Amino acid sequence: MLAPGLIGGSLLRALRARCPGTSLTAWARRPEAVEEIRREPGLVDLASTVVDEAIEGADCLVLAMPTGHMAAVVGQMTTFPTGSQVLVTDVGSVKAPVVREIGPLVRERGGVFIGSHPMAGSEKKGLAYADAELFQNAAVVLTPEADGSTLLPRLETFWTKLGGVVTTLSPERHDELVAGISHLPHLVAAALARSVLAWEPGAVSLSGGGFRDTTRVAGGPEEMWADILSDNREAISLRLAAYLDELQTWKDALDTLDRDRLRDLLSEARRLRSTVPLPAKVLNP
Repeated sequence: MLAPGLIGGSLLRALRARCPGTSLTAWARRPEAVEEIRREPGLVDLASTVVDEAIEGADCLVLAMPTGHMAAVVGQMTTFPTGSQVLVTDVGSVKAPVVREIGPLVRERGGVFIGSHPMAGSEKKGLAYADAELFQNAAVVLTPEADGSTLLPRLETFWTKLGGVVTTLSPERHDELVAGISHLPHLVAAALARSVLAWEPGAVSLSGGGFRDTTRVAGGPEEMWADILSDNREAISLRLAAYLDELQTWKDALDTLDRDRLRDLLSEARRLRSTVPLPAKVLNP
């Protein structure tokens, strides 16, 4: 595991719980992060700030870091032993840029890269919030290139053992879909928090569950989300344009006091919202 924060740490805890005989190693850039990993008894067999030390003998590597840092870390890896069939994957929220950049770097070292995106996480960050059950019933999207197809079953098994529900998509299709179901919601939550709380900071004292739930993801780390929004900017911009059109529809209904139109809009929204699956922890109490 390379750079285990919330997602990487959750992977380590899930692997330790579900695959107890597996040898697990971790790399982190900062010595204090390595010490934090080592303080958790039995979590890993080895933790290091040296990339090659952390990956020695591994047959599967997970890049659990912001997408902008992946190339530099892979660049520190020496060539994998001939015939070792090293599978490298990631947990990034954007796939097309990662596949284009990281795939060739991994191939140069004799490995195979297949992108992964577990649709699981939190606005929290860091190993302290890692959860071994984070991937239970979570959708996991794999984005293989043609030359990674032979190792695809191994990666599917990896995620299935952790409780994931695996889907395979092209990197481009993945980015198009998550622009709407993941990236736009974060942008909207951040914009709503700014719009309301910058207008009247004191309104927060009156806020209930609706405002807290709607803006929860705006509490996520800004550096990571700036990378995500930038990496997938074209697809997000398209969904944002459609969302602005939708908002204009609601504004027109308000401005004209069209109660029937408002009722129809609310009814359709409620119907569509009912198709969203329940959270994994509700499905599996």
